[in-house]
Amino acid sequence: MKFFVPATKDNKEAENVYSILQKKIRQANYKPTDARVYSITFEDNGQELTETVGKSSPIAHENVVAIFETEDIYLICTTNRGILRGLPIAAGKWAITRAELFDAE
Repeated sequence: MKFFVPATKDNKEAENVYSILQKKIRQANYKPTDARVYSITFEDNGQELTETVGKSSPIAHENVVAIFETEDIYLICTTNRGILRGLPIAAGKWAITRAELFDAE
């Protein structure tokens, strides 16, 4: 899948929004890797969940805007969580059963 950020008009705007989100993640004392994550599947309370950029989050019930990988967890930014208010949804790496990256440029 080619890299994108939902609701952006072109690649330049997508890169700009992604950089802003990444900076916000760093300001919250997380250290995101350079991996550009498209989708993750993980176990949560015995249930398998998949969070995918551009699709509705099964947890937050709003659009997933970006997913960031850190050393121990993945951070799922939705329209509100991690962007407009509060912290992103966290998924521990130990619970991840599948991670799909955007295609390399």
